[in-house]
Amino acid sequence: MARALEGREAASMERRRRRIVGAATELLSERGVEGMSVDEVAERAGVSRRTVFNYFHSTEELFIAVGNEILRDVIDNLKVGRTPAPAGTGTHAALLDDLAALLRSTDLLGAMIRLTHVLGPMGHQDARVLAIARDTVLSVSDNLTESAVRRHPDVPPLDVEVLVSSLLAGLIVLHKHWAERTGLADTPETRRLWSDLFERLIVQVRDGFVALG
Repeated sequence: MARALEGREAASMERRRRRIVGAATELLSERGVEGMSVDEVAERAGVSRRTVFNYFHSTEELFIAVGNEILRDVIDNLKVGRTPAPAGTGTHAALLDDLAALLRSTDLLGAMIRLTHVLGPMGHQDARVLAIARDTVLSVSDNLTESAVRRHPDVPPLDVEVLVSSLLAGLIVLHKHWAERTGLADTPETRRLWSDLFERLIVQVRDGFVALG
């Protein structure tokens, strides 16, 4: 009986947390980082201000949770075990090919477009926006690195982490240039542009990385 009560309480807490994150996401979309207050989040979520801070110790922590929620499908798709490991996993070339395939299999562009609409441009001068974008991308990096290390045990973990970091840093740069050229329009043509930019990044990384082994 006690275990059932604990389970119901945990489920209730998770629903409350998701209401808070959902309210923050809506308000950020409407008003931006500077125009949102914790009191408004609490009112829209139907909880007290104190409850918000019971779940999130700072507004920055709440913003990061919003970013993680936006990228949740991408993060889930990159978790270990979603796809079988490819053949020939002992080389750096196979690792890069696998990471590229994993990234192609997710709608990373769609998630980054939404993240930009909610938080503001990735290159925004507001230090909080930069921190939120950075910590959100780190969530992707952690899952992608964990997946790659397990799928390619013969590649040194340091090399895996460096490659994943290089790819994600490159993707942020690509997104900045893509957004400047498209105005964040999500169309077949702009997605083809994104695909072209992504393949160019893979070629550039391959030229330096595959030489390692």
